[in-house]
Amino acid sequence: MFALLAIAAFITSQGIAEDKADQKRKLKVASVDRAKMRSPWAQDGSMTLRNDDGQEIQAHLVSAHGETVKIQRVEDEREFDVPIETFDSHTQDRIRNWMDEDPTAIQYAMDIKTQRVLVDSSEFKISGKMYKKSKWAYRVTLANQTRNELNHAQVEYRIVYDDNVEFLRTTPMPGEGENCQDGQAVDLPVLVFNDEVEFTTPPIEIHTYEYEPTRGDREFLKDEIKGIWVRVLRYDEVIAEFRSNEAFMKSLSWDNEDQIEIKVTNRFRDSFGEEESESGNPQ
Repeated sequence: MFALLAIAAFITSQGIAEDKADQKRKLKVASVDRAKMRSPWAQDGSMTLRNDDGQEIQAHLVSAHGETVKIQRVEDEREFDVPIETFDSHTQDRIRNWMDEDPTAIQYAMDIKTQRVLVDSSEFKISGKMYKKSKWAYRVTLANQTRNELNHAQVEYRIVYDDNVEFLRTTPMPGEGENCQDGQAVDLPVLVFNDEVEFTTPPIEIHTYEYEPTRGDREFLKDEIKGIWVRVLRYDEVIAEFRSNEAFMKSLSWDNEDQIEIKVTNRFRDSFGEEESESGNPQ
């Protein structure tokens, strides 16, 4: 700003001795917006931050939460939590653009809960052999506990189970083995503070085979659910996750497909009786 004023003053003082064409050329140079000519980012990845009084600081943007941004001053690498409104409008716009475009900029706080539920079960016995079938699903709830809006996000899950036995009519057959994986992924709608996403996974069918002959060894085969792993991603970066069996699932890979239906609620907002808009989306 001060450099621009100095250039303008110099041109004004020299304008009397210059011809009109030369004066127009120099006035054009003086009117260039320097902020638009240079990148807001320095080569070291830092940004020049300016307040309304024109004071500047060179700093790295570390993270954001709500209306506060954590910065690291280049001069001494000290970190500060600064309200975004502290800066001038141009700097605020650049910070918010960074928050929108960098998937790791905002420190999201997500609450993830899961509950395994029995959907259906049946059994039958033939020639002393017991065949049992049960269908299990997971009810998953995610809540955005960040005051920043969550957008451009996905939720995906994996149910891990051992498939030890299959039924071919009344004949028990070997299953597909241990650590079978059933997972899906779906785009999340925009979630504001306190919004919740609820969905129920498609069920996994579990088989149990048991036979106790009058002579010989007992035969017993049973499938087993190991647990569920839920992740929330934004721009393909994991921002939150939940494992029901941390030690076991950390070495697993993902295999997601298909789509599921989700329901969005906001208990705090709904407690005030807000109704859905005409489009069917929450206000």
